[in-house]
Amino acid sequence: PKWRGIFLEVLEPYILKDMLGSLPPEIMQALVEHYSGKGWLQRVEQCILHMDISSLDFNQVVRLCREHGLYGALIYLFNQGLNDFRTPLEELLSVIQNATRKDATSTCYRMLVYLKYCFQGLAFPPGHGTIPRAQLHAVRKELLQFMLEDSKMLTSEVFKGFSSSSGKCPNICYLLWMDTEATLEVVKCAFAQENFEPTSSTLDASVSKDEEDTDIESPDSQNILLQSVVDAIIHIVGLENEAIHSVVVGTAESEESELWPSVSDFGHIVEFVSFFVSYKRANASQRVLKHILKYLTSSTTSYDDKKMPPQKEVLQLFNVVPQTDWNSDYVLNLCLDAHFHQACGMIYTARNQNLAALDSYMKDTMEPYHAFIFINKKLLQLASDEALSFRSTVISRFAELVNLSRECAFVLVIDHFHDEIQQILAELHSDHCSLFLFLKTAIEVHLSGKLDFSELTARNYEIVESLYSGDLEDYLQRLSNLPKLFDRNPISMTDKLVELYLELLCQYEPRSVLKFLETFDSYRLERCLLLCLDYGVTDAAAFLQERVGDVASALELVLAGLDEKVNQFIASVENAFSRTSSKSISEIEQPDIVLNMSEARPVLDVLRSSIGLCQRNSQRLDPEESQLLWFQLVDNFSDPLKKLYGSKVVNGKGCWSVGGETTNGHPTGKGFSQKMVNSAYQRCLNTLRRVFSQFVGEIIEAMAGYIPLPAIMAKLLSDNGSQEFGDFKLVIHRMLSMYLYEKRILETAKSVIEDDSFYTLSLLKRGVCHGFAPQTFVCCVCNCSLSKEGAISAVRVFSCGHATHLHCESEQSKSSNKDFKDGCPVCLSMSDTQARNKSPILAENGLPKYPVVEHEVPYGVHHNHETDHVERSRGLHQMSRFEILNNLQKGQKSFHIETVPPLKLSPPAIYHEKIQKRVSLVGESSRHSVRSGKPQKIWHMKEPKSKKSGNWLPPKSSIFSSDKNQVQ
Repeated sequence: PKWRGIFLEVLEPYILKDMLGSLPPEIMQALVEHYSGKGWLQRVEQCILHMDISSLDFNQVVRLCREHGLYGALIYLFNQGLNDFRTPLEELLSVIQNATRKDATSTCYRMLVYLKYCFQGLAFPPGHGTIPRAQLHAVRKELLQFMLEDSKMLTSEVFKGFSSSSGKCPNICYLLWMDTEATLEVVKCAFAQENFEPTSSTLDASVSKDEEDTDIESPDSQNILLQSVVDAIIHIVGLENEAIHSVVVGTAESEESELWPSVSDFGHIVEFVSFFVSYKRANASQRVLKHILKYLTSSTTSYDDKKMPPQKEVLQLFNVVPQTDWNSDYVLNLCLDAHFHQACGMIYTARNQNLAALDSYMKDTMEPYHAFIFINKKLLQLASDEALSFRSTVISRFAELVNLSRECAFVLVIDHFHDEIQQILAELHSDHCSLFLFLKTAIEVHLSGKLDFSELTARNYEIVESLYSGDLEDYLQRLSNLPKLFDRNPISMTDKLVELYLELLCQYEPRSVLKFLETFDSYRLERCLLLCLDYGVTDAAAFLQERVGDVASALELVLAGLDEKVNQFIASVENAFSRTSSKSISEIEQPDIVLNMSEARPVLDVLRSSIGLCQRNSQRLDPEESQLLWFQLVDNFSDPLKKLYGSKVVNGKGCWSVGGETTNGHPTGKGFSQKMVNSAYQRCLNTLRRVFSQFVGEIIEAMAGYIPLPAIMAKLLSDNGSQEFGDFKLVIHRMLSMYLYEKRILETAKSVIEDDSFYTLSLLKRGVCHGFAPQTFVCCVCNCSLSKEGAISAVRVFSCGHATHLHCESEQSKSSNKDFKDGCPVCLSMSDTQARNKSPILAENGLPKYPVVEHEVPYGVHHNHETDHVERSRGLHQMSRFEILNNLQKGQKSFHIETVPPLKLSPPAIYHEKIQKRVSLVGESSRHSVRSGKPQKIWHMKEPKSKKSGNWLPPKSSIFSSDKNQVQ
């Protein structure tokens, strides 16, 4: 038997990999018995699902599956082997009928899963393909009819309970009793909307038309089957009666008796029936509708995001059910008690009670746009006296409409009440909040020309489209024409309206006043300034003071209340240090962490606002006025720093206790000795000093570009002459660091420029020190040999390579009437000819453009200095740059532009080679020293290592000493 079991277990992987598709009946029986004996029922079931049914002994395998409860394999055998979908359902239902509720739970859910797969057209178990389309409708119909058939198990407790209450017990009652919600969801899958739509034209060509017709079920037949299911469920629950049925499963005296349906089960049944009735898929009587409406309007109704809200379901029912099928007075009372304002508005509208409908829609604050849709619709429909009455009612309640949606209310005014704008504003004066919202919307439209209607376009439920599709689409269409509407009916923003809005803005949104004044440009400065001052909006008042030119007053407004903000900031830092243990103090000791506290934000805002104010106005003010502004700012932030260095307590109130308790009430004890308290206090004081030194340093950094550094240093020394140097050591160290860094940059730039100029001029000087050699030994004037016999005249050689006799050159100059020009006569004549031939032509970019002559030879191209002189006796024909600069400086009249060669801004290649050699000699050490000499930040403030280091200033001669030594 041992080897027998091993042999059977070895077969499993081959079966699961579809390598062994069939087994003899004896081995199959032995495999099932062996695996069931060890409790491996799931494994043997998987083996059966992977085997070829045609090769199995069908009756034997079915018997084995029934005996051992392998219902998944049993379903597979009947579906795939016999194409039978009903028999497995009967098998599973018989198990449920003969078992207790606890034992039948797993079988019930297996049955529901099987039904769901069949209704969706999928084969069971999962992963075995789909049901052929030709028989899908027949399978659904067969299974649904089986569920509606009366149960044949007359002895079961479920049958007895349902039969006694409703008179009959269909097979579906067992599933409803086990899990009502899951059962109804599975039944919904059989009637899903996509299952009844005609198939697309992309079917396989092999499928015939007759086959398609048998595949698709007509909507009428589907609705008949669905109506049968709905009627059966209505009958089981007893919705046709005044009181619903209560089914007792088991004897009333027994402890295991259960009552069905529960409150939640009844809710699921009502929602199931209401769903199909609201979509016109099923019909319901007035009594059933009464039960549905009573349930939906009850306070016990609950829903989640996946379900439709109860009010939407009620509205959907109103939309599809005729008014004759429900009592409007009864339903109206239900909706009023449930606060279904949209449903009440629909009922009032059907009764033609427009004012009551408007009141109901305006109570719906969750979806306020329905009120505006209703108003827009009625204003277009009503006429004569009824329209005037409705318009007056809307105007009288306009404040409430603005509170509902200020954007929709503004559009309503522009579209329908443009002529009554003054009356509406007068009506809004009684409610300042509504007036503020309306004017705010008007300002937004005036500035941007658009409004935000995202709430209207973001519709979360499909029911909204079906209920309000026509009205909502019409309203959205009118909103899409807002730009044209604003152009046709503009609202002029007068100074009075702007000032009224500014006053309300100071009351309701004081933080938005400055932004409004910066973006809106049409207002009276004096009146707006008075409003800002009256309501204490200092930042906006400072902005207006700056606009009128009173910068000093603007700075005073910005700095107003700084002392109080500084005290709050210091107190918060002190409390943070006093509540923190000595081990954690280092975590909050850094200035960056302290500045992240919420109490530091007001101080930083004042600092940055005042710096920006001074920087914006320093250029247009006199130097004295600019200095006064900056020094006033420095004084306001220097005073707390002086107090921190001069006082023995942090905020002057003595918050650090020296007794047995700290300020927050915690005992010092052994863990909080006096030494530890003093250490924490000192570290807190040092942190605050660094923070305020950083504040003063930021001010000095900002003012350095506008105020001379000697003036800043004189200010600090004159105002703090009696103080110790250590009080402002960090600030002065910050200034000196900036000065030294800028000085180093200047000296480095100067050194680079001088080095470049020296090598460039030395190379030019070396080039012009060579002699000139003629190109040919023929005079370019008389074309005679320069060395002819008997020639007594001297010879002149030009830098261009031409040579002439002196007497030929003098004779040529006498024969010409032009002024004498120093230079080669050949090159000068060529340049004059080219200048005469050039005529300016307007180019595409609007600049004069000169045509190029074909035979023109630019100076220095044909007889290049760097090529010809190497080949011909080291002669130079270009004028040196030094000579050019000297001639320009002296302003000599004999110096002509035509003789000037084109200047090259870059030094010769020899210079670059020399520089590269120098860099290679210096090496990595030099580059490292240069980088290390430059601080990482201009204003990086460092703590001196010792007290002596604060008084040390490096001499000017030693700034670059380290670099030079390394180069050497």
